[in-house]
Amino acid sequence: MADDIRQGALPAFILIALLVIAGLAEWQTGGPLAWGLSRQALSDGRWITVLTHAVAHASPWHLLMNCSALIGLTVYLRPFLGFSLVGWARYGLVLAGSAGASALAYILLHPSDGLPMVGASGAICGLWGLAVRCDTETRFVKSLRSRNVLGGIREFAISNLVLFGALFLLVRLEGKAGGLAWEAHLGGFLFGLLAAPWLITPAETTTVEAPAATS
Repeated sequence: MADDIRQGALPAFILIALLVIAGLAEWQTGGPLAWGLSRQALSDGRWITVLTHAVAHASPWHLLMNCSALIGLTVYLRPFLGFSLVGWARYGLVLAGSAGASALAYILLHPSDGLPMVGASGAICGLWGLAVRCDTETRFVKSLRSRNVLGGIREFAISNLVLFGALFLLVRLEGKAGGLAWEAHLGGFLFGLLAAPWLITPAETTTVEAPAATS
């Protein structure tokens, strides 16, 4: 069991090492303001922030929180994605696609106040969205209208609402700017949720059409 968990978490451990290295580089080269994504950054021609924002973090606690979520979701999803090279490719694809979707959602939905967005949470929310479409008993719940999926979406919304409120109060009490980039979380989550049928193949799972939820 311990060996299986270590094998399942291996991609997360590799990513965490890369995030730590990126964090050290970030604080030596301008910090979140330099690495973060915003409309102002793009207007200034700093398109590199489309990539750098996903590996930068606002603080060590921010990095630690994301790393914890990354490990848990990775261990859960590896059996659905597969442990072969193709499985590694699927894992990388959902992270890259979710990071891109989170960046796009942030730019489109966030007010143009120049506040930069940093963190791997958009990509991690993509894993969350993918996990909502998976079930350890039925192996794969395809229908977006299934009770499993709708319940997972509700949990995602509630969790983000609570986190948004807590961070909003904390930041305001400290007299600082910032908070939760809910737009990025939403973009990443939707990518994982919608891309699941193409990331988890029928050959590796059993597709189950769950009944629609009723009010």
